Amino acid sequence: MNKLTELQKNILNFLQQDIPAKEHPYSEIALENNVDEKTIVSQIKLLKNIGYIRRFGAILAHHKVGLKANCMCVWIVPENKVKKIADRVKKIAQISHCYSRKTTKKWPYNFYTMIHGQTKKQCFEVIEFLAKTAKLNDYRVLFTEKQFKKTSPKYRV
Repeated sequence: MNKLTELQKNILNFLQQDIPAKEHPYSEIALENNVDEKTIVSQIKLLKNIGYIRRFGAILAHHKVGLKANCMCVWIVPENKVKKIADRVKKIAQISHCYSRKTTKKWPYNFYTMIHGQTKKQCFEVIEFLAKTAKLNDYRVLFTEKQFKKTSPKYRV
């Protein structure tokens, strides 16, 4: 990977905050770095192309758009099937996160999915679909009861 310039570091730190919703969202960072907005945009594209930025997009307030039910479903998936199941899960729009993790003697679940729906019934429909099509029978459903914090991670570059 290329070594980051000071400008690139400043851009990465800026992009981890809320970007101003205005006609020229990069005007302030451009001014602070003594460059024009076109330079900021070209550096953002470069940082994306070389892999420092994984994705660039809006984050919806899912409760406000009607997705009021969400749950973590934990599964026991045979190790030799984790990749195959993960590939299947990636295609399910209602699942936003998918992880594999180590198990313990008291917690045998190694596969985690975060499922979103307008209702709990919709979440269960996704779970039942995945359980049936992937032939997974051992799982637990943990619905969110109260959200205390939800932010994107911020890394100081």
